[in-house]
Amino acid sequence: MDRGSLLGVLLGVGLLALAIGMGPNPRIFFHPASLIVVVGGVIAATLIRFPLEHVSYAFSIASRAFLTRTPETQALVNQIVGLSQRARRDGLLKMEKAMDVEGFLSKGLRMVIDQADREHIHTVLAQELRTTQERHHQGQEIFRFIALSAPSFGMVGTLIGMVQLFASLKEPSGIGGAMALSLLSTLYGAVIAYLLAIPIAGKLEVRSKEELELKQIMLEGVLGIQSELHPTALEAQLNAFLAPRKRGTDRRVHG
Repeated sequence: MDRGSLLGVLLGVGLLALAIGMGPNPRIFFHPASLIVVVGGVIAATLIRFPLEHVSYAFSIASRAFLTRTPETQALVNQIVGLSQRARRDGLLKMEKAMDVEGFLSKGLRMVIDQADREHIHTVLAQELRTTQERHHQGQEIFRFIALSAPSFGMVGTLIGMVQLFASLKEPSGIGGAMALSLLSTLYGAVIAYLLAIPIAGKLEVRSKEELELKQIMLEGVLGIQSELHPTALEAQLNAFLAPRKRGTDRRVHG
């Protein structure tokens, strides 16, 4: 769990709940008609704008972005250098037995074990990097669209409420509901956009950069092992991707 994200969500929701609870009647902030206009409108517009499978995937990666932590880059460098040492000392087949990796790195290493040439390995892994980046960008775009459309549907709710308000001038009993629809629709739209959609889009962008950095390190590591680069040189090459404070300075590599 990303503790910062969890703290932010709890703080945001808690402050809103506190502000509402300090009022004389918190129940007035729950207005089904406003929710239908804003939430229903946002869902409908999003499904019109994007294919259903893309929307489903965007929410899936959003949940992973908040619920999972990105692996440490230095730990990844150490792991790749360790595999390089094993390959140099015992050969690629022995390295395969020591492999405890999956996904992108596993795919690259298995191509090395299968003696694929460097150009082929680079082409396959670079294409997967581009595909991953495109999928992440699409997820960010969906949440930015939600952030854009939520206040707009809040305004739609406000306009509907204003129409009902003017139509109820001769019937004072209907004025309260019309005013609630007008004001709460704007509130709901703003909360969805600024407390949820925009922060989620930003978090996805951060997570995407972190994942692409990790996969770029994996790509360089796989190519280094394929070219039989000395583990010390490989470690120096991979450490170039890390901020100086994250680099291991006290570990010596022997090949």
